[in-house]
Amino acid sequence: MEQTSIKPYHLFNYEERTYLINTEEMTAAIIDETVARALEKIRMQPTPMLGHGIAEELKKLGLLSDGKEKTPAVKKEYLIVNLCLFLTQSCNLNCVYCYGDAGAYGAGGNMDEKTAYQGVDWLIEQSGKRKQIYVGFFGGEPFLMFSLMKAIVQYARKRVAEAGKIVSFYATSNGTLFDDEVINFIKEEEISIIVSFDGPREIQDAQRPYANGDGSYDAIAPKIKKLLAVVPKTPSHAVIVGDTDPKLVEDALLEIGFTEFSLVPASHSLFTDNLIRTGQTRDTLQFIQELEKQVKIWLDSIRRRDVLALKRLASKRDLYQAMLSLLHNIKKQHACGAGLGMIAVSSVGDVYLCHRFVGQDDYKLGSIFEGQLNRKKYQENSTINNPLCSVCFAKYYCAGGCKHDNAGSCGSIAAPAEEMCRLRCRKLELAAIIVSNITSQDKAFLIEQDVFPPKPCPLDF
Repeated sequence: MEQTSIKPYHLFNYEERTYLINTEEMTAAIIDETVARALEKIRMQPTPMLGHGIAEELKKLGLLSDGKEKTPAVKKEYLIVNLCLFLTQSCNLNCVYCYGDAGAYGAGGNMDEKTAYQGVDWLIEQSGKRKQIYVGFFGGEPFLMFSLMKAIVQYARKRVAEAGKIVSFYATSNGTLFDDEVINFIKEEEISIIVSFDGPREIQDAQRPYANGDGSYDAIAPKIKKLLAVVPKTPSHAVIVGDTDPKLVEDALLEIGFTEFSLVPASHSLFTDNLIRTGQTRDTLQFIQELEKQVKIWLDSIRRRDVLALKRLASKRDLYQAMLSLLHNIKKQHACGAGLGMIAVSSVGDVYLCHRFVGQDDYKLGSIFEGQLNRKKYQENSTINNPLCSVCFAKYYCAGGCKHDNAGSCGSIAAPAEEMCRLRCRKLELAAIIVSNITSQDKAFLIEQDVFPPKPCPLDF
């Protein structure tokens, strides 16, 4: 018998089998009853006396601690390489769940050319020696300022060539202004577009009406189809309000022609209680139920070697990212790049933590016309410094969650909403079930067919 300490782990049951997630190693496995009973006892005795057989099993699972684990190194400085420009703080839709105060983000207004060009120059300076930079167009509806967008692209290409850098552009749009000129511009300039669209006519019209109250589906759907005919890989972003069936939305997006899309629950606004306005509360139960159905679909598709079905599952990103985290043993330290490598700039040049916080003075970091940004407090690592997250088995998958969602739900960027914690934890459990039930041959097949990328070599830089 030997005394030892055990790394953090999580046990759960699924169809009469016990699964384990090794929190620190980001691995998953099916375990037998003997090991499960031993681990249940360890919950009550963190430094237990282990028999040789159990010690060997725990060693195989990577759970034995040698006491030399190190806290992950966290960068102290982050170069800004991603600039989200608010070309306008106005919108031609009036989405019922909008977290941006109907697109005005409080102040409203349009960006002028001087501010836009200063933003590009400022980004080039902030990015230091990094060669690749990103410029995003946001709103409101950014294509309301299409002339300015075209001018920024031309100016940025000229400036990055002079600086020896490369620039990529992206935009989020509601699709209302997709005419031939806009679509040709998107294709020719290789603008990565995400279309915000909520699926079926009855849902789109109810949740995303025009500012005058008219439904938007019949006007927008043909324009989206026209864009997809030219840029077929364009993804969609749909918002679920209340207990809407995610499958209903998914089917409608597929029918329009989207092959890649994401579905997320509506977030609270920091301007007004938008969820009360909808007459709904945020419900993740439907999300979880739909995700649970996907476990068998994933496993069945892998066994049948159905590449088309697998790529369709991967494109939805529902369980894909969680599976990738376990397959590649990814330990995420931050939920996103907000305040790190990415920031947002309002129409007047003020800098905010991300596009969701524009107009909120509490999250203003500075200005592109001034000196250093005040962003140090946003660079804290939630997996270490947040007492709620630091003990969670999903901490390296979730990394604390969206700061804006946290602030809107709980009043603090560091306090995740209970329903979102439940959703993310269940996603990791479901991903663990799939990963634990596939063989090395299955994994090789998934990589060979480009469903998942190969695990990066630690020596690749």
